[in-house]
Amino acid sequence: MKLKKSLHISMTKDVHSEFKIQCMRRDLSMQEVIEAFASRVAAESNDMMRLLEQIKKDKQIKDVKRYTKSDADSLFAILESNNPFGEDDEIDQK
Repeated sequence: MKLKKSLHISMTKDVHSEFKIQCMRRDLSMQEVIEAFASRVAAESNDMMRLLEQIKKDKQIKDVKRYTKSDADSLFAILESNNPFGEDDEIDQK
């Protein structure tokens, strides 16, 4: 008897819908596909190891972009609060 472990995952509605459609087109359940994926990862299948490495790289790129945007926003806020031209943003019109 194999013991089962339940899993709860969260994904966007769009990804969920498209994933479900692709599974249904092949007469597969989402459960079957996820379990097959997990089995191949556990067995260290070459194609799954490459996929995991690609996901890792994509995540790192996403993190860098997020930090870059966050850093830019922080720098802009600092510059805005320390306006070197005085408190008024308007240019004196004489």
